[in-house]
Amino acid sequence: MKPSDALVHKIALWAMVTLLLFGLGSCCPEDPYKNYLKMVILTEPKSMDPTMANDITTGVISGLMYDNLVQFGIGNDLQPGLAQSWEISSDGRVYTFNLRDDVYFWDGKQLTARDVVYSFHRTLNPETRSSMTWLLDPILGASEFMQGKADSISGIRMINPSKIELILSKPFAPFIGFLAVPPTAIVPYKEGDPVQPELKTTPMGTGAWIFAEWQSDRKLSFKKNPNYFNGPAKLDGILLNNMPETLTQAVEFEAGNLDIMVVPNSEFKYWTRSTAWQPYIQKMDELGIYYLAMNVERTPFTDKRVRQAVTYAIDREKIIHRILHNSATLAHGPIPPGLAGYDSTRVPLPYDPEKAKQLLVEAGYPEQCEFDLWVDPGAAISQTIEAIQHYLNEAGFKVNIVRNDWNMMRDAMRKGGTDAYWGNWWADYADAENFLAPLFHSKNSARRNRYNNSTVDENIESLQQSLDPEERKLLAMNIDSTLIEEAPYAFFWYPTSYTVFQPNLKNFIVHQMYFANKYTEVYFEEQG
Repeated sequence: MKPSDALVHKIALWAMVTLLLFGLGSCCPEDPYKNYLKMVILTEPKSMDPTMANDITTGVISGLMYDNLVQFGIGNDLQPGLAQSWEISSDGRVYTFNLRDDVYFWDGKQLTARDVVYSFHRTLNPETRSSMTWLLDPILGASEFMQGKADSISGIRMINPSKIELILSKPFAPFIGFLAVPPTAIVPYKEGDPVQPELKTTPMGTGAWIFAEWQSDRKLSFKKNPNYFNGPAKLDGILLNNMPETLTQAVEFEAGNLDIMVVPNSEFKYWTRSTAWQPYIQKMDELGIYYLAMNVERTPFTDKRVRQAVTYAIDREKIIHRILHNSATLAHGPIPPGLAGYDSTRVPLPYDPEKAKQLLVEAGYPEQCEFDLWVDPGAAISQTIEAIQHYLNEAGFKVNIVRNDWNMMRDAMRKGGTDAYWGNWWADYADAENFLAPLFHSKNSARRNRYNNSTVDENIESLQQSLDPEERKLLAMNIDSTLIEEAPYAFFWYPTSYTVFQPNLKNFIVHQMYFANKYTEVYFEEQG
């Protein structure tokens, strides 16, 4: 008889707890992090410097320590941050920000417009070596500054100590969202030092949480900023435990040593079906997409019919149900729900292996259509890839799985050396353009599948420059329709996360943008 998910979970937990307790002494000192929010990180941060935040862990940490001119709310709405208000000119090129007058860095220095000017120059300075300069590329004069042709950026102007003006070289509608992400956070001006390399290990922000300690591969701790401009946090600090193993996370959470945990897929059934934990689980539809990308310049994917056959051949709904335990939503196209441009009326392409076989025959593959599918083995998706391979082989393909680490994969993709690859894309900023321009505009470096469509390019550029929300929505939907027809990707699913928290933790709300939660309002309820 097969044991239940709950029984397997309990046996595994008991074994882990036994091992943990075996090494404990009899003395149990008082927890130094008693009034701290205890959470998990899966990897080490790359840096304490926000301009280096091009990964999730570094982004989360930067969001705790630093602030931006604007910030995301619980969803993808933009709210005032260090700027109490802003205006955008009618032509979409001039952004004027009015700074708050009650913001101070941790060392007591008051924030002024000079810090903003300095921060943006620093991010774009080649000596800083940030990979996120593209966020400020739209500013007039940014390219000349990065190329060493100018000493300053002409499109950044300090009007007075509390007002700054940013001028773009041309209208770019998503730009305001760029100013809410970690690499555009504000650091303090330092006379005679355009780079401040020490910020990599010794941060200095305005944020709600002051950096306290970093024990490599173990944990990071932060204490609350008593002078935070939005009001000090209700808790004393935050403790981030470096804990990549899901079983260890579950043990620590059920022991009360973690306050928040993202439910791992391997234990999804146990947590979501537990009557004890159900009231303390929050669901979030993430801004992301999983896909199989096909190189349109390599045989067999030069033929649109072969690309279309890939989607018809795979029962994506069954994979979502059987392997992901329904922790995802079947994808309609590249734009996820929650963004303007997502078409909720669109019916996803069905599972139709006979249609796939017919398309392959029409494309000249009556017997077998062979290709290599590249996969990063570190992504822990073996069941999914095996299912995809099975479905494709059943429909008339012959799929060879090529497993290489991400660096080798990325290099091969950039050189056009992959037939197809399994990938995903997550929002850097909350705009449909983020799921279209980086992946499908012919001049973008991330366009690793060589897709090129001049009409799509023109529509993406119109989407970037239009200031009319309704026009932008229709443009995004039109691009979405074209990409489904052209099928450079087989779109699989939009991810959904489930986060469980301790019953005594109050005011916790999952935020859609992973770096947006400041955790200042959460607190622990007194236990009787």
